[in-house]
Amino acid sequence: MRVLQLISSSGHYGAEAMAVSLSQALQKDGIGSILGVFRNSHRPNLEVAEIAKARGLQVEWVRCQGRVDRQAWLAIREVIRREQIDLLHSHGYKSHVYGYFAARGTPCRTVATCHGYYTRTSKSGFLSVADMKVRGYREVERVLLPRFDRVVAVSNEVATSLRGAGVLGKRLAVIGNGIDVAEFESARPAEDLLEIKGRSLAVGLVGRLIQGKGHEQLFQAARTILAQCPGTVFFVIGDGPLRLRLADLARELGIAKSVVFVGKRHDMPQVYSSLDVLVLPSTAEGTPMVVIEALAAKRAVVASNVGGIPEIIDHDRTGRLIEPGNSFALQEAILTLLKNADLRRSLGNSGNQLVHEKYSAAQMAGKYLAEYRKLTSPNVVPPGDFRENRAEAGR
Repeated sequence: MRVLQLISSSGHYGAEAMAVSLSQALQKDGIGSILGVFRNSHRPNLEVAEIAKARGLQVEWVRCQGRVDRQAWLAIREVIRREQIDLLHSHGYKSHVYGYFAARGTPCRTVATCHGYYTRTSKSGFLSVADMKVRGYREVERVLLPRFDRVVAVSNEVATSLRGAGVLGKRLAVIGNGIDVAEFESARPAEDLLEIKGRSLAVGLVGRLIQGKGHEQLFQAARTILAQCPGTVFFVIGDGPLRLRLADLARELGIAKSVVFVGKRHDMPQVYSSLDVLVLPSTAEGTPMVVIEALAAKRAVVASNVGGIPEIIDHDRTGRLIEPGNSFALQEAILTLLKNADLRRSLGNSGNQLVHEKYSAAQMAGKYLAEYRKLTSPNVVPPGDFRENRAEAGR
C-alpha cells in the first residue's frame, strides 16, 4: 500500500508533527508513506519538509499560486499517478479541498483528518479576521468532508462538531494523535535554557503567540506566583503576531525580568526536559500535541478543560485541569505544583504511562492502518456508489 499524506503548512506545529510521526510509523509497518507539502507562493514554508527529509521520508512539493489554483490539484493528481498512490490522506482544510478534487475520478481512496473544527461565525454572528482569510476553503470543506471515504477526528469533541456538519457516523472515526515517546522521555535539558533557569523552577507555555492560547492569563497569574515563588522563570516558547504586545504586557505587569521569550525551537524534547511545569490555558483545542509531548517527557501539566484535553488529562492523576480564562485557578494550580516536587513527579510519571498506553506513534499508526485497509479492501463499495448513498440516506 502507498499513501500520500497531504498538508499545507505555515510551520512545524501539531498537525505537521503528527503527519511526520504517522509517516515514520507507517514506514516501519512496511507502508510507503509520502509527504506532500504545499509550496504556497504567498508564504512558502519549508520547515516541515526539511524535518521530514531529515528523517528519511520522501517529500513531494505542490506549488500553489493562490486560493484557486487548478495546476495545484493537477500536480497532486500527477503524484497519485506517478507514485501509484492507493490512498490520499489530507490534513487541514486546504489539503482537504485540493486533495478531494485531485483524487476524484481516480481509484485512490480518501481520508481527511480534522485536527480542529470551528464554526464559520463568532458568537456575535460576525466573521473574525481569521475566518475571513479562510472563508472560501471552509465553505468548500464543509460541503466536501461528507464525501470523503473516511473522516478522522482527533478527539470526541471534534467528532461531535463533524456530525453536526453532516459527516455520517459510518464514515467517521476518532483517532487520537501519537508521538515517538522515547524521543521525549530520554532527552536531556537544553543547555541555553538550563543556564537561564539556573536553580530556579521553570514554567513553560508552548504554542503560537496568537489569541486564545492563554498567554495573557498566564502573565496575570505570574504576578502572584512570583510573590510566593520569586525565583520562577516563565518560558514562552513559540512565535506569532502577538509577540510585541505580550512583551509590552509583561512590562506593564512588572514581570518582564522573569519572562523569557524563547521563540520557535527545533529541539522540543530538550525544551520540555528543561521545564518543571507545562501550561496550556487555551480557550479552544483539538488534541494538542504539546500536552502529549510534555507528558511523554514526564512533565507536570496544567491545561484548560477544553476540546480533547480532558481525554488526555485526568485531573490530579495525569495533570491538572482548569477552566479557560480563569487566571486565579491557573495560578493556584501552578503554585501547588511548584511547591510540591513529589506531586510534579507523580503526575509526570502517570502522564508518561498514559502516553505509552494510548498516544504512541505506533498505536496511532496501527489505528490508521486498520482504517486504510478497510478502505482499500477489494470488497469495499467504490466512493459515490449509488448503493452506498442509498443505504446511508435510509439510516
